[in-house]
Amino acid sequence: MTLFISFLTAFFKIGGIINPLIIHFDVYSGVNIFGDRIDIFGVFASAFTAVLINFFLSNFLYNRERFISYIFSFGSFGMAILILIAASVIISVN
Repeated sequence: MTLFISFLTAFFKIGGIINPLIIHFDVYSGVNIFGDRIDIFGVFASAFTAVLINFFLSNFLYNRERFISYIFSFGSFGMAILILIAASVIISVN
């Protein structure tokens, strides 16, 4: 759900921008990496794929090892939160 909310936020905020977007910046050297909208949505696609794989692994391992299943579940949630933070930073910089 968090990944979906961050995707919608990025889509509505960045969807209309045609100029190159600032993907990475550093305090000392300034802007390092420019990218397009496709680069940002590629991050969401890879995060969604990783969450989907973790969900299937968690579901498969639930009856065998519940602790590992919980690790996969909370890891997916943590990754979704980090993607939300990264998307928020990219939106605020641009």
